[in-house]
Amino acid sequence: MTSNTPVEPLAVAQEVERYVDGEFRDAEKYSNRELLDESGVYELHSLAARIYQAGFNDGRAVEGWRRNEQRQRTRVAERQAGDDAA
Repeated sequence: MTSNTPVEPLAVAQEVERYVDGEFRDAEKYSNRELLDESGVYELHSLAARIYQAGFNDGRAVEGWRRNEQRQRTRVAERQAGDDAA
């Protein structure tokens, strides 16, 4: 089953969890630190997933743009080769 909800890659999820672990350690050390609840952790993962998805989408758009530019260069080169042959 697929989902429309973006999910971050494992490495990104692990970074989020390391951040959360650090926040828990800091909350034990300092009285002015609030502990993240599971809802907050979930939101951090959701944020990371949305950021990752935006980067992925931008990468796909850039790849498409590069392909179009390559096709354009190929057409120009073919046109010039045809003009040179004439």
